[in-house]
Amino acid sequence: MHNSKITRPQISFKRWKRASWALFASIGKIIRIGVLCVTSSLLVLKSQPMLAQSKSKNVNETLRALEEVVINTERPTQFQPLVRVVAVIQQKEIERAAVQNIQDLLRYLQGVDVRSRGSEGVQADLNILGGTFDQTMVMINGVNFSDPQTGHHSLNIPVDISQIERVEVLHGPGAWSQGSVAYAGAINIITKKPVKKNLQASLSGGEKGYFRGSANIGIAPGSIFKRWQISGQGGGSHNRSDGYTDNTDFEISNLYSNISFTNNSGHSIDIQAGWQNKSFGANSFYTIAYPQQFEKTRLFLSSIKYLWESRRSQVSATIYQRRHHDRFELFRYDSPLWYKGHNYHMNDVAGINVNVAYRWKRWGSSVFGADYRYEHIYSTVLGDLLGTPVETPGEDGVSFTKGKSRKTASIYLRHILQLERWRFSAGVIFTNRVYAGFAAAYTINPYLELNGWVNNSYRNPTFTDLYYKSPTQTGNMGLKPEEALSAQLGLRYTKHKLRASLSAFYRYGYRIIDWTRESGSDQWSASNITNIRSAGVDFSAYITFESSLISRAGLSYSWMDVSKQSAGVHSLYATDFLRHKAALNIEHNIISKLSGRWDLSWQKREGSYLGPANIETPYKGFVLADLKIVWNGRNIKPFAEATNLFNTNYLHIGNLPQPRRWVKAGVNITL
Repeated sequence: MHNSKITRPQISFKRWKRASWALFASIGKIIRIGVLCVTSSLLVLKSQPMLAQSKSKNVNETLRALEEVVINTERPTQFQPLVRVVAVIQQKEIERAAVQNIQDLLRYLQGVDVRSRGSEGVQADLNILGGTFDQTMVMINGVNFSDPQTGHHSLNIPVDISQIERVEVLHGPGAWSQGSVAYAGAINIITKKPVKKNLQASLSGGEKGYFRGSANIGIAPGSIFKRWQISGQGGGSHNRSDGYTDNTDFEISNLYSNISFTNNSGHSIDIQAGWQNKSFGANSFYTIAYPQQFEKTRLFLSSIKYLWESRRSQVSATIYQRRHHDRFELFRYDSPLWYKGHNYHMNDVAGINVNVAYRWKRWGSSVFGADYRYEHIYSTVLGDLLGTPVETPGEDGVSFTKGKSRKTASIYLRHILQLERWRFSAGVIFTNRVYAGFAAAYTINPYLELNGWVNNSYRNPTFTDLYYKSPTQTGNMGLKPEEALSAQLGLRYTKHKLRASLSAFYRYGYRIIDWTRESGSDQWSASNITNIRSAGVDFSAYITFESSLISRAGLSYSWMDVSKQSAGVHSLYATDFLRHKAALNIEHNIISKLSGRWDLSWQKREGSYLGPANIETPYKGFVLADLKIVWNGRNIKPFAEATNLFNTNYLHIGNLPQPRRWVKAGVNITL
């Protein structure tokens, strides 16, 4: 109980950012708040005495800038507290980075390995904490839109970078608590919910025939049907390039909108929908033997989420779907007589998640839920033979001859408990077998927190793992699900303008699914390659300066080691990992409203690839530097950027050279 007779120094917070996901804990001290926008996130943590004043007469008070704690959910409530470290990149950082698409943006995140095949959002594989791209879950506003055909397509996301509020990265299989199991980790793309009406547009161009244009309309919260408020955004983008080398040209179009309806009775409905059309030259994407590969994809996704919550209870239901089309051409132009034709695929994902939560008076909150997910594919090469061919939408004279479907149902239970300085979360999910997890965080002092978690997880093979067959690749219909036990222990320090974290990670995976080949051979086959141990360390520190030439600086380093029990074969993904990743970013003022941001990184990948002369070639380390310069006008912001400033020749995936120096310029307009 607070004793008013005891004199304590007051803590003043300058400003609490007006965002629905910002929150703080009062850590047992008297708090004087100058500007405060109260949201339901206050209910997350145990409340403490607070005083609201406009001006202080105590000269001995402590002035502290309020730090924001990000939670890995779209709408944080008292049932979803933070119990683990997540890597986050915020809207302001997104705007200052020298990137024009989500895939390149993810390169800046700690503990993330993005292996690009094509440039500027064409295609990339996303790996977290030493896992493979198939082991990473991709979510938009908390909805799992991962691709069941292959993880190569999971980053086909129709959201333009200008529509993103922030991107969160979950280290480890934490998404089990939402009815799905993320094997190695997950990313969650949170889109903007505008607080005022606006129109944003952007035009840019550059070398290699590059052009990009985008437009987005923000809908300010306004009344509809008397009690309901509506807000949201809608827009799209188009970008293209002639390519940085032969057969690397591309065209990408996106449309996306998210709309929210809320009322003062605790009810809300969130709707999102997106469409994407993409075509690109896929020079040597999957094999160096055929450089004239070409691919065309398109998708449509949507979801509807209903939420009702009160002080003690919450009911949530989400329905979602995703349809993805893929046409792969081994020969873009002339083809040999033995070539039987292109590969066509159409996969569908549909699901529903329902959960009910209740907050007990003293013993935390309990959440009970159920999840159902349906995955289906029609294809000319993947799946079992169909009794009757199915016409391929959008393609003349082509029919699907194969198909496959599978269903996953689960129920889950978790409990969240706050005890003074401790926060706990534990849960279990029942699906094809039982999976469980436990996480805890301890506040050592107002600035330092110790946290950790342990989970087991699994992943079903993709349809490509099971059925794909080409001149150099053979799937395996006998594959079993891969499983793992993972744990992480970390420290997080947050004081005024300094944020730092240090964590150590370990994962033991068994029956790991990977594509392997023998030395000197170019034939890859899918198999469960027994067991793999992964261990790593992550460190990051960010500091913000006031009234200085340098406004912000950040440093991060990740180290990973992966070892397998089976020997004598080369791994395409599971043991071909990023051992070292170091990054430095600096934001600084130049003159007046002109500012710049530098991003430097050093990467060293473990493993080797089969070079043009069938020689095993180890990956070389490389240094990349990006620069973006912006004129920070009120409504008009011209910019110029250069990626790979040092013109480095480097590889993410064997035999696929990445773009050299690339200069672009443009303007962002907000009305």
